[in-house]
Amino acid sequence: MVSRTSVNGLLVADGDLQAISLQSLAGTGSYDLLRLCVLVPGIAGHEQVDSAVSQRIAEMLESSFGGRPVVRVRAVVARSGETAVLDGLAQGGWHNLVLSPEEAAGPGLGHHQLYATNDPFDWGVHAAATCAGVLGLWAGSSDSLLDGEAPLPGESARLVRAFYRTLDTTAVGAELRHHVLSLDNGVPLPTYFGTSAIYVEDSGLAARVMADQLWEKHGRSLHGDREHAAPQPVTAIGPWAAFKMMFGFIWAALKNAPRSWAQRVATRVKSEAAAAVHGLVFGSAPSQYAVIVDGVGRDGLPVSWLDVRDAAATLDKLLDDAGMAREHRAPADLASFWQDFADGALTLVDAGERVTALPPVQVGTQRAVLRHASASVPGPGSGFSDIPSHLAAVIELDSLEPYDVLGILSMEERLQRAAGDANLGIPASTALEALRRWKLVSEESYAVRVGTRIGQSLNSVRSEVQQLLNQIRRAASADDMLAGVLTRQKKLALWMKILLGGLLLGLLVTGVLVARENLQLWDGLGICAGLAVVWLIVTLVIFMNGQRELFQLMNARSQLLSDDEISRRNLRHALRDLHRLSGAYSQFLAWSRIIGTVLAEPFGRSDDEARTKAKFVHGLPLNVKVGAALVQPPAVAAAAAQLRHDIFAVGWLTKPWERAKATAGDLIGPRGYELTAHPEAIYRQSGDGELSLLRLWIGALDAAGTDSSPGRDIWAGVLKDITGPRSAISSGLVSTVSEVRDSAVVQTSLDAFMSGVDRAPDTGRLDHFDGAVLTDVARNAGRAVVEHSVPFGSQTGLARHAGLIQLSGGIPQHEFLVARQDDRNPWPGHEPGAASEDDSPDSFMMPEGPTF
Repeated sequence: MVSRTSVNGLLVADGDLQAISLQSLAGTGSYDLLRLCVLVPGIAGHEQVDSAVSQRIAEMLESSFGGRPVVRVRAVVARSGETAVLDGLAQGGWHNLVLSPEEAAGPGLGHHQLYATNDPFDWGVHAAATCAGVLGLWAGSSDSLLDGEAPLPGESARLVRAFYRTLDTTAVGAELRHHVLSLDNGVPLPTYFGTSAIYVEDSGLAARVMADQLWEKHGRSLHGDREHAAPQPVTAIGPWAAFKMMFGFIWAALKNAPRSWAQRVATRVKSEAAAAVHGLVFGSAPSQYAVIVDGVGRDGLPVSWLDVRDAAATLDKLLDDAGMAREHRAPADLASFWQDFADGALTLVDAGERVTALPPVQVGTQRAVLRHASASVPGPGSGFSDIPSHLAAVIELDSLEPYDVLGILSMEERLQRAAGDANLGIPASTALEALRRWKLVSEESYAVRVGTRIGQSLNSVRSEVQQLLNQIRRAASADDMLAGVLTRQKKLALWMKILLGGLLLGLLVTGVLVARENLQLWDGLGICAGLAVVWLIVTLVIFMNGQRELFQLMNARSQLLSDDEISRRNLRHALRDLHRLSGAYSQFLAWSRIIGTVLAEPFGRSDDEARTKAKFVHGLPLNVKVGAALVQPPAVAAAAAQLRHDIFAVGWLTKPWERAKATAGDLIGPRGYELTAHPEAIYRQSGDGELSLLRLWIGALDAAGTDSSPGRDIWAGVLKDITGPRSAISSGLVSTVSEVRDSAVVQTSLDAFMSGVDRAPDTGRLDHFDGAVLTDVARNAGRAVVEHSVPFGSQTGLARHAGLIQLSGGIPQHEFLVARQDDRNPWPGHEPGAASEDDSPDSFMMPEGPTF
């Protein structure tokens, strides 16, 4: 597409094809060097580019690209037995190359000739392979052997052939990377001071000790203070007070109202504040009251920790309406708790020293790690969801994580209840059995141990709230406390009447006897006094013994009323502890999910596509081979074991964890802007809710996985190691190659695949080109000898690219059969094959000689 004013062409870049002019290309890019290749087909029926056109394009390139050097190459396609000839095979100022009509698997090996053909694909694919090697177009070739080399003088050309190999090691590399970085088959044993750690045999013990240490350090931060009232001294009832109470009771008994007397005495003082609190709580929020006290929700199902949290928040707000002072509720700062929780989980896996109070596991004199990361914190995909949809709708739970101990308890209670239903019994029992089997897998993990601690504290505070509400209820009304006492007042009143009647009868009899003069007056008075004293003593003793429970109740009532205000204030503290613990539990679930994800894939997600079956290319010439290293599991496993021993030191999880936190803001998106400058602020986030960044981070991790840069850094170090000082490892990994041979994929050794292409021929070995395109004179003169063998190549990780270019020395163009021979008689006046008619010196003419 050459016109008078422009040169247009097709640009191929990254597999895309587009039309472009060379002038516009010069204006949009910067180039240090340009290579111009003119393909000259010495094939019958194919026209060649006019030399004037190619010269014009070369000159345009030099002028348009700012005088950048232009390497000019003429690649002549020749075939054995071809009858076509070229006018001007060689052109001055150009690298004139004749593509040797042969193909072979490698230098020094047998070859077969390429014969004349009219199929453009047949001769084109061979020409393309050789031109790619000469021009530096193959992967692994950074330049061309012709760069900076001056063209041969005169009209001469050189034979050329090229070999190329590319070894795809994607599958082997992906498999090795997976074995080195994956924790599927267990965590690596980290090294420290040249010593390797060991695996913990009792993982449950290690997890429990770590959880206990964490709780010992931070457990008190989840509980607020409580107020304690001084015990009320027991008030002794004096004789006069006792007599007054006794005569009051006797009077009430005579009026048949002993119960009213006892109730009036016991409830002399009532707590109006307690009555207000209990009435408001029970009257305004009966469902929340039932959640806390009875453990039953509105739908009759056993309550979950979320129900408890909501109920605690509602009851706390109601206390303001009951006359209690309104206070700001300061959120609990548990940042250090979650930071240490994460550090403890990481330490169990990599034996790093992070927190003094949470040291790595020590077994004898050696550090120890858990065999599997899930024994620390179970990762994604380990949850339970084996519940039919119709059953899940009834119990309102469909899935659980292994560390959600309160959720598991709630699901067990609901499934047990559903198992008693005639319609749900079978699926509920089956699901319950599956739940219990699943629970056993992770119940000894570190996360479950910590979750159990938080859950036990939450249930303990819930029980405390129950007790406080009951205390306030008792302080509000004594009816329930008096029930047993009041039932005994009537019996005691009957005894009082009997004793009083006996006294009166005795006095009456004594009076009668005195009136009849059967007794002296003074004797009668003495008897009456004695009867009165005995009655008084006996009645007082019976009264005091009979009312002992009432007196105890009065003292207890006095203590209860004195503790009432303390109970109400402690109720607020307990409700806020309940809300704090519920919030901490939601944070615990979020952090467990995040830490479990990082532990499961600390180096990012594995690229499964890279481990797919290799794709092979058919139809390539013999001198070009594209192969794929065959994955050999024993070799990969052995190499991975060696590498893991050197790569992983104690504390190796620190970098992946810090990287995960540092990239959390970017991973979350605009909402995570505040974390970009202060990644540690993530520890202060709530566990759920619309404003929780933890919830957004979990979603982002589920979608994109953890940051893979730590894995890339480690893998880069591995590749540098196995392609440098430990190259023996890489050789063992790629020792077997799959390649295409005669339209079939076969396996061969690496050396057979390379066939010497990755190195220059041995010194002293003499290689030859096929001389089918040379004249007999040229062949006899040794023009087909290979004078230059130039290897090139590169290694990217385990992948290899190698090539070899071979050139002959300069050969005059008239020694090529493809060049049109000069028909002029080299000896004028003498026809070939005819006798000379005149041999006189006068008839001799000096020949002009060959033209160079």
